[in-house]
Amino acid sequence: MFGFAADNAFTLASLEGLKDAAQEAGDAEVEFFDGAFEADRQFNQVQDAVASGRFDGMLILPMGYSSVVPAAEQAIEAGIKFGSLEYPLGPDPTITDRFQVEGLTTFVGYNVASIGLRLAEATVEACQDRDPCKVALLVGSRSAAQDVPKIEAFNEHLAEYPSIQVVSTQDTWWGRELGLKVTQDLLQSNPDLDVVTSFADQAVAGAEVALTAAGMKVGGDGVQLIGLGATQTAIAAIGEGRWYGTYVELPYMEGYLGGKNIIAAIRGEEFESIIDLETRSPVGAAIATKKNLSAHPDWSSKWDG
Repeated sequence: MFGFAADNAFTLASLEGLKDAAQEAGDAEVEFFDGAFEADRQFNQVQDAVASGRFDGMLILPMGYSSVVPAAEQAIEAGIKFGSLEYPLGPDPTITDRFQVEGLTTFVGYNVASIGLRLAEATVEACQDRDPCKVALLVGSRSAAQDVPKIEAFNEHLAEYPSIQVVSTQDTWWGRELGLKVTQDLLQSNPDLDVVTSFADQAVAGAEVALTAAGMKVGGDGVQLIGLGATQTAIAAIGEGRWYGTYVELPYMEGYLGGKNIIAAIRGEEFESIIDLETRSPVGAAIATKKNLSAHPDWSSKWDG
């Protein structure tokens, strides 16, 4: 497995799922490669792993959905079963109903444009009865391959609502510390924020610290907070009414189902090659809110960050 980074909670949850799939299958071993959030590093790791001749199957959490394709093609040519998690491989990350690379074995994850749209829809809901409604968007990176389509889909949907103003878009590298810092900075020029929407629950957690430290209320008639990830932190905050919602991601299931598919392919067994996890949300909707979490009390998040 080629992960985003060894210290990344999402990667570790996916790795746990993969290991459980391997244990269930029996006679299957897992080796992990630390991508350190570098697309070039991942590319070289895949090439080296192919050259080693030691692997029957490979799964990747791709830092570049297009840049890693040549290395994936080398693996496929070598007879290795190759699949991607979270993002599809190929030139268009919004295509998830078919493979864009010939010979791929599996994809388990999400359509990035749909993520941006669902977060925008949740933002519109959180902006109800607020005119104007001032929104800060905290992304991972405005130049990251996986974030550009999300930003485009988010802004395109909000453009239909003149009362909603995206007053700032900031990079957080999906982290708590930068989420805290950029929120502190943007409050200097936007002290009347209504909603903070983020591409990572971790960044929202940092933003919440900044907002409360500035004496601002969160939740209810205060600043509404929307994240991405459905971490344990987010689910607890939504239940307590501090956050409005979070996009439901299931990194453990990505690794688990991706692992089961790769192992099945190696063994010549049948499997569902493409799995869009948005359609399998355990709370019945892409965005977890207090309402739909209350309707699914038996579900709990398997990861945090």
